[in-house]
This record gives sequence, structure tokens and C-alpha cells, in this order.
Amino acid sequence: MTNKPEKETGKKKRSFLNRMLTLLLVLCAVLGAVALTAMEDGTHFAALRRWLMYGSSSGTRDIYAYAADPANRYGKLGSSLLVVNPNTAQLISDEGAVLFDIPIRMSAPQLSIGKDLAAICDAKGDTIYLLDQNGLRRTLRTERDLRCFSARLNGSDYLAVTEQKTGYKTSVSVYNADGALLFSFDSYDNYLSDARVTEDGRSVVIVSLEPQNGIYASVLRVYDLGSAEQKSSAAIRDGLVMDFCCNGDKVISLCDKRFAITDLAGDTLLDYSYGNLYLHDYALTGGDFCALLLGRYQAGNICTLTTYDLEGQEIASMELTEEVLDIAACGDYLAVLYGERLVVYQRDLTEYARLDNTDYAGQILPEADGSVLLVSGSSAWRFLP
Repeated sequence: MTNKPEKETGKKKRSFLNRMLTLLLVLCAVLGAVALTAMEDGTHFAALRRWLMYGSSSGTRDIYAYAADPANRYGKLGSSLLVVNPNTAQLISDEGAVLFDIPIRMSAPQLSIGKDLAAICDAKGDTIYLLDQNGLRRTLRTERDLRCFSARLNGSDYLAVTEQKTGYKTSVSVYNADGALLFSFDSYDNYLSDARVTEDGRSVVIVSLEPQNGIYASVLRVYDLGSAEQKSSAAIRDGLVMDFCCNGDKVISLCDKRFAITDLAGDTLLDYSYGNLYLHDYALTGGDFCALLLGRYQAGNICTLTTYDLEGQEIASMELTEEVLDIAACGDYLAVLYGERLVVYQRDLTEYARLDNTDYAGQILPEADGSVLLVSGSSAWRFLP
């Protein structure tokens, strides 16, 4: 009977020591992460994140296999790869397992990835598929025989849908992550070609095609989601928006003849005309930068790669003389896929990492930690710097 208190005291001491050891390990990990983040603009922190997620080895790994189709569209949904073509939407885990394979019917699928959702729509169809990592979450349909022009998710899974509507030229609707309708705008006078919800979820930016001086040009109109009132507008003279994104309070617009950065107040920060140059590629989704690839000739490898900050100031520029298959940005990194190699640059175009053998990769999906998913016709694999 006299040993029982001693045993209980010993257990309490061991439990206390275990808790202290765990606390010390966590504290060391946090302090180490903070120190690495402060070093070399966080590049060591990116390496730590890659080590924690993928292990200590660098190189290429994680093979995803799928059926080859020239109409395939690719996106990362969680840690898995989503492959969409006119017939199916397939989610493949980083271990190569097919998590789901959903039949769809589309002629030209468009894919938008949010936080936990993916939206698939057909520029010539009437159905929007919303998927999560478990499969089909829900569908949305336009009115009978009418078309959906775009379906865009933001980082909080707010969905902006641009579509035809009876009695109007076009309409924009905004839904939250649960599918509740938050905003609807019907246009009598002008065509609306695209829309996105800002990352803070407070506003929606709508691209309106309006006549100006006898020709159509794009006007970016910003509406408050709470009051449904227009807050501002910014005209892009002599330019039709082909793609755009929202980053903080900035709107980055890629047009057929120019490149523009505006803010949500309607002020223009950058209005850059291509002039006699040809647009070869672009990357709008860097953490605090974007990039343009312009060439002297419509076909050829002589191009200039330029990065800009969100205030419209040029960060860096470099001449390229070899074939570029794809460029893409995420976080602090810009990935450039050349004909036979991959180079990951920082925003100032200093080289961060490279892979000399890219096999038959034709597209790239970079991550914020500097890793890159290389995509070929029938397989994809991850490069870890």
C-alpha cells in the first residue's frame, strides 16, 4: 500500500517531462522556422516546407498517370491532381490512386481552382460542375439553351458566374462556398465577358465590353457584394481583356494589345502597350508580382521576359533566345519551361533552381514553396529544388 503514492508520483513526473519535451520540440521548430524565414527572403523556409511535405530528397517524384487527350486541363485540388477533358473529371492522388472519375459532357472545358473547390464549365454549355476532393459537390445550370461564359473561384471558394440570361445581354451571379447566392447583376446595355470575386470576399470585379470612340473596349467595374452598389470603374483604352486576376486591392488585366494594372478605387497604375511586339506568354498569379513574355516576331524564340510588381513598376527583365513552352508563377517564384529544361526564378529573375531533363513536359504548375509539377500528355511529376 505504501508504494502506490510513489508509483503515481513517478507517473506524474514522467508525464510532466514528456509534456516539457514536446513543448521544447515545438518551440525549437517554431524558432527555426522564424529564423529560416528571415534568411535569404524566406528561401530556406520554402526548403523546410518542402522537406516537411515531401521528405528530405530533392529531384523528381510523385508520378501521376492519366489518359492522353489534347483537350486535358490540369489543376491542383488539395495535394491531388485534377485532370479534366470533355468526357471526364478525374482526381489522382500523389500516390497515383484515382480518387474519383466523374463523367461529364463538354466541348471545351474550362477549369478554375479555389481553396477546397474546383469549378468546371463549358464555354458552349449550360452546366457548371463544382467538385471537392470527395467528388461532385453540386451543379449549376443556366437557363435553357443559353450559355455560361465563365465560372471563376477565388481563394475562399466564392464563385462568380458570367452567363446569358433571357431579356438581358448578360448576367453575373456570385455564390459563396456553400452555394448561397450573394449577388446578381443583369446588364441591359453592355456585354459582360468575365468576373472575379476579390480575395477578401467583399467585392466583385466585372469586365464589361463597352463602345468607346466607335470601337469596343473593356471597362472594369467593381461592385460591393454587401450593398450591390458600384464602387468604381476603370477603362482600358484600346484593349479587350483576355484574362485577369485580383491580388489584394489590385486588378491585373491581360489584354489583346496591352497590359494593365488598376486598383479597386479605379486608378490605373500600369498601362503598357505591346506596340510592335507579340504576346507569347504571361503569368499573373505571383504572390506580389506578375510577368510578361513578349517577342519581336510572332513565331520564334527571341523574347523578353519582364516581371512587374503590383504597383506597376518593372522589377527585372531578361532576353531569352531559346524556345519557351510555358511560364507560371506562384508565391515568390516564376517557373519557366524551356524546350529541354526547367528553370525556377525568383521575382527579380535570379535563378533559384533548375532541372535539365524535363522529358516530354509541356505545362507546369508551380507551388508557393518553389516545387513545380511538370505535366506531359499522359503523366505528371513533381520537381523538388
